Amino acid sequence: MMQLRLLGSLTSLTLCGVALVAHTSALDAQKPSETPKTVHQIFVEDQDDSQGPDGPRFTEEEYHQRVKVREVTLREMLASGEMKTGDDFTDAATIFQHGNTAGDCLFAHILAMEAMARGTPAARWIAAATLDRYLQFTKQPQVFGTQYISDPNVPLRVHPSGLPLPFGRTLEPYNETFLSDSVRTDFCVPILAQQHENVAMFNAGKWPRETMHPPCH
Repeated sequence: MMQLRLLGSLTSLTLCGVALVAHTSALDAQKPSETPKTVHQIFVEDQDDSQGPDGPRFTEEEYHQRVKVREVTLREMLASGEMKTGDDFTDAATIFQHGNTAGDCLFAHILAMEAMARGTPAARWIAAATLDRYLQFTKQPQVFGTQYISDPNVPLRVHPSGLPLPFGRTLEPYNETFLSDSVRTDFCVPILAQQHENVAMFNAGKWPRETMHPPCH
């Protein structure tokens, strides 16, 4: 299966009844604490897990196990009315889009739209990204160009930890003509030419963090 873990947020969302592995160190670290966490605290944990300062901290399997635990917590918070602000919904959408099913991405897209409805401009990018990921999981080309997935034609570089680094990327499959650059800009997504430059940077062993996700205004 192609690599769909989101970069930049690393961010490539968990709704299905997947059996969790009870005795892995990754899940042991995710046992509920006695002190309830805010949505943003859960978001920060997810960001730390997806890309530590010295590279990836977990394998893909371990990371997705941790995401699934967070998603259960977030669904409970949503059901109980604890998710209130646009920022809450934006953070939750970011976590769900790190899941590994089409349903995760679809739910994340709905959360992102709710964040936009609650007046959070920054949610526009995650709305675009979650739609792209949903399209990819349903075997359709992305349309915004937010997803830089592993290119099987470019060898992966390996971190000293043994985990692959996010170099060697492609936007394909991608329907580049479906949207105009003006729409991409409206959703805080770089224009097509910049996206191609980002791919070239990846394949040169660099990480174009600042040009993958322009600020929303």
